[in-house]
Amino acid sequence: MHRSRWTVGVLAFTLAAAPTWAVKPETWTHEQPKDFSAGEAKNVVISSRGEVSLARESKVLYDAEKEAEAVNALAQAEDGAIYVATGPNGHIYRIVGEQATKFATLPEGNVFSLLLAEDGRLLAGTGGGDQAKIYAIDGKGEATLFHEPEGAKYVWAMARGVDGEIYAATGTEGKLFRIDADGKNGKVLADLKPKNLLCMAFGGDGMIYVGTDEDGLIYRINPETGKPYVMYDAAEAEISALAVDAEGNVFAATAAVDQARPGRAVADKPGGKPETAEPSKASKPAGSQPADGDEPAAKPDKPARSADPDKAQTAKVSVAALTTRQAGSTRPTATGASSGSSGGGNAIYRIDTFGFVTEVFREPVLILDLAEADGTLYVATGNEGRIYAVTPREDNKTMITKLEPIQVTSLLRMDDGSLVAGTANSPKVVRIGQGLARKGTLVSKPFDAGQIVKWGRIKWEAVVPTGTKLTVATRSGNVEDDESEAWDDWSEEMDATTGQQIPSPGARFLQYRLTFETTDPAQSARLSKLTIARMEENRPPLISSVEVLSAVEEAKKPTSNPKVKQVASSANYGDESAPQPQFHYVVKWSCEDPNQDTLVYEVFYRQAGDSRWIRLAKDVKETLHIWDTRTVPDGKYELRVVADDRPSNAPGTELRDARLSDLVLVDNTAPVVRVESVEREGKSGLRVHVLAVDALSPIAEAAYRLDSQEESRVLMADDDVFDSPEERLTIVLQDLEPGDHWLSIRVSDSQGNARYISERVTVGD
Repeated sequence: MHRSRWTVGVLAFTLAAAPTWAVKPETWTHEQPKDFSAGEAKNVVISSRGEVSLARESKVLYDAEKEAEAVNALAQAEDGAIYVATGPNGHIYRIVGEQATKFATLPEGNVFSLLLAEDGRLLAGTGGGDQAKIYAIDGKGEATLFHEPEGAKYVWAMARGVDGEIYAATGTEGKLFRIDADGKNGKVLADLKPKNLLCMAFGGDGMIYVGTDEDGLIYRINPETGKPYVMYDAAEAEISALAVDAEGNVFAATAAVDQARPGRAVADKPGGKPETAEPSKASKPAGSQPADGDEPAAKPDKPARSADPDKAQTAKVSVAALTTRQAGSTRPTATGASSGSSGGGNAIYRIDTFGFVTEVFREPVLILDLAEADGTLYVATGNEGRIYAVTPREDNKTMITKLEPIQVTSLLRMDDGSLVAGTANSPKVVRIGQGLARKGTLVSKPFDAGQIVKWGRIKWEAVVPTGTKLTVATRSGNVEDDESEAWDDWSEEMDATTGQQIPSPGARFLQYRLTFETTDPAQSARLSKLTIARMEENRPPLISSVEVLSAVEEAKKPTSNPKVKQVASSANYGDESAPQPQFHYVVKWSCEDPNQDTLVYEVFYRQAGDSRWIRLAKDVKETLHIWDTRTVPDGKYELRVVADDRPSNAPGTELRDARLSDLVLVDNTAPVVRVESVEREGKSGLRVHVLAVDALSPIAEAAYRLDSQEESRVLMADDDVFDSPEERLTIVLQDLEPGDHWLSIRVSDSQGNARYISERVTVGD
């Protein structure tokens, strides 16, 4: 008995308790199949439950790349020899042990199906020309014509019946032929509507099961009468492979091209797991029995034999998909057939002995062949070279290996439990052993923290049986391309028996590499969850702008702060025609914190030329402050805003940023205004000369009233432009009544400071 040890890494940071701090650990967690499948696996597989473990060991038995483009079918003879059918040059290879030789070459370019006849000869079904042919090849590799199924262009699959007769599933007229054991006579057993009968299997009940293109139909056909019965109409257009288990369950695989795009996300692992139960022994209900004339064909003293998947499993490839997978193949494309699927991806359906249909597998792959043994389905797929083991009773599917050729077109399960796979792109024959690879790795895709961070400890949940080993290494970098030389070297391997601090330098990107090793080919470490902790470095806040604006002008904006509007409304003299004084300024700033920290602010001021700052406000939480400039002397000032992230960080780790404003003019003193002279203008007029002088700001506006008139009259500067702190004004009064008059003058500077004076003027003696 093997003794296992559970290993759980520890996730921790050495931090003081401060639950309100914004800079705190964050984690990446991998536990779903899609998390691990996104990485680069070598001799490592991921189950549907998200467990990562060693893959089966594999070895290339033959590489046919120089002579062929695809392996179309495999068959095993009783002496253990494996026969390999290829295209487009009609070569058939024979593999004994690990030695491969060219066995025969047929005049037709593509050999699509193989079968061992009762007399031991190898039957090879061809296609692509005007007439499909079946050849018989003896032990010396000499081929003779066995049979020509009339009107057929392709022999997609063959099976042997209980009396040695041969059944051939053909296209493109959807005919199933029954051929005598010697090949001399044959007839059409069933003429079905679909154009191509792509796959075929015998059941223990003696019935023939056939899968079609275009309509995605699964037929049951009585080999005695040829009467067909549709068992299931799949959503997918093509049934690419069939298998029948010992209990009589029929498994049908589909190959919808548009559902097998490389890189499509795999499904999340199912919640929980089923309780393993013994298969039901209940008898088949009457309603599921064949219709009249569709009785089982097996004889009591000679049970029907299937085309044993362990001995003569034949590879079938999706008709509609073939043109995208086998360059140069002449296999036709079904026309008018939908290749869509309602579930997304391609499926394997189980049709039980009651006729109930259950979906037992669905992945974004092309399912190109099936083999079944002891309740487990072995699934050959493209377009990513994956081979799965599916155990429907346990609701579990495991990718047992991933081959470099992207299409696994054919599959044989050997007597010793190993698998032999035929591939395309490129054409190879690969043996997948029953034992596990000695070593395998899984390299994750780069994690992106979005910015430079510090790495914490790594956490995992894994079972590491005695005789196995699991280690992890990491590397970091600041470029997304993981093939760039800018990445740091991989760290030393860390034993996954305890939590480990990630040794890689702080950076934006991180990768992990899992390494599985075993000295026992029956045991592998199994990792089900991995968590990586990271923490952002505390980075300073950034004040991007500081503005000092007139409260009066700011209040006019629709989005202005209510406090600003309130201050601005009180800053007037009660004279609506007069400019409002700029006693109050709004100090506004924009600030961001990369850690999303809570910030507080301080505001300082100093007069131009001074070196010391005077605090104006502290612990400000808004990004504005209203400054009443009447508290400071007139002059030029600059303001300084300081942002502090101390509310979110531990003492000693807080950071600040500061920014200065442009120079701001503070001028709260009105101009000096005086009447310099008054001159007579005719008998009833006066010309009044006025001088206005301001210490800091330009004169901006002037007006006058005579004898308390309701409306003021605007004055212009003598030089026609208000642009200087000193301006001369001339008031011309005409048609005055004799006597005294009061002249009121208002002059304002650019800061809204207004000076009012009144002057008595007299007309006449």
